[in-house]
Amino acid sequence: MNKLVLHGLIEKENGLYSALCLELDVASQGKTIVEAKRNLQEAVEIYLEDVIDSKEAKDFIPRPAPRSEWLKFFKAEAKVLSKKLKNFRLHKHLKLQDVVYTGS
Repeated sequence: MNKLVLHGLIEKENGLYSALCLELDVASQGKTIVEAKRNLQEAVEIYLEDVIDSKEAKDFIPRPAPRSEWLKFFKAEAKVLSKKLKNFRLHKHLKLQDVVYTGS
């Protein structure tokens, strides 16, 4: 079975770490990054179980987080990618993961 891959954005705010699932706009927090990530995982699982149990899964439409949150995520990803590119031989370590957009 394929895994559902969702993206989380974790930020430090007021001494706590807030965690946001970008595809579902589900949030949680924790005292550490690990705790925030674990709490977000649990919140997403509960949310999706609720969708499935309510028989709305067939008509379910994800409600993504605001664009500003996605931009934070992509900026952080770009920094990570930039660091990796400095140390990699691309032809040996490159794997493309794609999504096909059909326009509907």
